[in-house]
Amino acid sequence: MADNVTDLAMHPEGESGRLEMVALPSKALAPKPNVRWAVTDSRPGTSLSTATSVTAHHPSSSDLFASASGGLARKPSAATFSTFNSTADLIPSDHDLEAGHTRLTPVSQCRPANILSSKQSMDRIAADPVPPKNFNRVVRYLFWTFFSTYRKLFTLVFALNLTALVVLLSHEKLRREHLTVNNMATAASANLLVGVLMRNEHVVNAMFLIACQLPQTAPLWLRCLAAKVYSYGGFHSGCGTSAVVWYLTYVGLVTRNFNKQEGHSIYTLVITYVQLALLLLILFFAHPTMRSRLHDYFEATHRFAGWTAIALFWAQLFINCIYDTRARTLGLGRVIISTPSFWFLIAITALLIYPWLRLRSVKFHAEHLSGHAVRLHFEHMRIGLTMGYRLSDAPLKEWHGFATIPELEGANGFSILVSKAGDWTSKIISNPPEKLYVRGAPTIGVLRCALLFKSVVVVATGSGIGPVISLLQGRPSFPVRILWSTPDPEKTYGPKIMDAVYRADPDALIVDSRKTGRPDIVGLTYSLYREAVNADAVFCIANPRVTRKVVYGMETRGIPAFGPIFDS
Repeated sequence: MADNVTDLAMHPEGESGRLEMVALPSKALAPKPNVRWAVTDSRPGTSLSTATSVTAHHPSSSDLFASASGGLARKPSAATFSTFNSTADLIPSDHDLEAGHTRLTPVSQCRPANILSSKQSMDRIAADPVPPKNFNRVVRYLFWTFFSTYRKLFTLVFALNLTALVVLLSHEKLRREHLTVNNMATAASANLLVGVLMRNEHVVNAMFLIACQLPQTAPLWLRCLAAKVYSYGGFHSGCGTSAVVWYLTYVGLVTRNFNKQEGHSIYTLVITYVQLALLLLILFFAHPTMRSRLHDYFEATHRFAGWTAIALFWAQLFINCIYDTRARTLGLGRVIISTPSFWFLIAITALLIYPWLRLRSVKFHAEHLSGHAVRLHFEHMRIGLTMGYRLSDAPLKEWHGFATIPELEGANGFSILVSKAGDWTSKIISNPPEKLYVRGAPTIGVLRCALLFKSVVVVATGSGIGPVISLLQGRPSFPVRILWSTPDPEKTYGPKIMDAVYRADPDALIVDSRKTGRPDIVGLTYSLYREAVNADAVFCIANPRVTRKVVYGMETRGIPAFGPIFDS
């Protein structure tokens, strides 16, 4: 082969995008940087049992030259090469090429070499064993489990509200002047407003965009702190719980006034206690345990009980203002506009209505991948990287959030990877409808925070690879190492998903859990983190159990790790 090759070039073949490496007499086209290729000799009579994987880090193709062994060699400071075993005849049409030509195929065509067997997994872990966790069990539980960022935010908000209430109740002068029905209603509605704001898509996106403005040169501890922005749900739950506490005080004052016959009627009292029951019901099903076990009830109470509660707040506002007109000898309109709760309720109502004003039914194309997964292609809008969208076929009943995958090269449209995880997803996979409902705006997800770091290791299981592809198709040059564990990956998710993974990380570690069983995901993650160059952090996109396990396993060993929580 070396006798009739003086230089090499890469060029596309037709619309398929397949590339070939062709012997040229003297001139060559520059290979693309950071692209990995497998080279096979296709001349008649040539047998090749080993494919050579090439990662071109420099655009100068003059550094590449053919070796006598039929592979590729490199000159100093040129491309980086690695070899892996593969089967012959990677492309059947190779034998149709003219003599002297060498077919260059994307490395994803040779992907079986990268799917780890049980022995390979154990060998990797044994070669770089996971060190012991830092500190003792109690300290680890307190620092990395109990006092999570979410709970810290919840505690901060709730403690500030509780302190204000205790101070108000403990000082006689303050109690006499400020412990009124209207002030308690104001405190409750103010907390509800902040809680609802924390669920608005544009507010969430703004928080992520601000947090991700930190440069990669900032101190690592500061970037790690900013990356925890996805724990913003702590503000939402803290404000919601605080609103219920303030409302309990409101109920006490209304009950006292009714018993003393100081203006509140039986109708006011009934509305007040119905409202309290609704708020307690919402709080009960919003508890993390109940939310995970009875998610449908959580969603229904949050939606319908929440709407009813806001309607009752409006009723209470007007009733209280009517009583105030008698005591203050002012017109009803002036009393209403001078009440802070009125303006808070206007903002809350507007925030609740806004997403529903953007409710629409959109067509999509369902690409059936397997009996376990489907890829939904939408064309109605362009979408950014690492963003999530909610879908429904019954808008008043249930909504399901999914990561979106933007089209390559900024083309219009996006896709969503859906895998079987319950009745709704099973229905979409087996019998997809022609249209689905979307509502509001897409929201930025956890993986956007990966851009705060110079390089990361991303761990995914099952359809968790969808958010990973979203990041890497939006930022193809972002350095990342990938560990993906899923049953029968190519059969379940198809060659396009596999190609996207290998395009991002030609050395991606893929575990077929159907053959190997559940892998030691923490051990493999640690091994890959140690192997990765300049990796600052680990991100895990998996089911809640695996995500907690990986994040805890890394953090307790001093490695920054991040992953979605139940309320992110």
